[in-house]
Amino acid sequence: MASDDLHRRRGRRPRRAAVLFLLGLAQCSELGPFEGPAPSADLHSLCYTRGAATPDQLTTLATQACGGASPRFVGQELDLSACPLLVPMRVSFACSA
Repeated sequence: MASDDLHRRRGRRPRRAAVLFLLGLAQCSELGPFEGPAPSADLHSLCYTRGAATPDQLTTLATQACGGASPRFVGQELDLSACPLLVPMRVSFACSA
């Protein structure tokens, strides 16, 4: 095998890695809010990103998580231990009776 063939093959690996990386990011293109891990038995939480979620979407999801009851806002924070890197914000709420 000629050394030119070897260099051409090695040059393809970084391109393949870049293509695979971009395809992986494309899978994360749906960055809408979702119910995250509950901080306690009485609280619920949603993970979201400010660029892809509106307050109305968060309110709707919180109401659904409360089974139709009114959610009461408790707190909001950047929490990478509870929410993924691309959806890092966590809003916590309690359900009113």
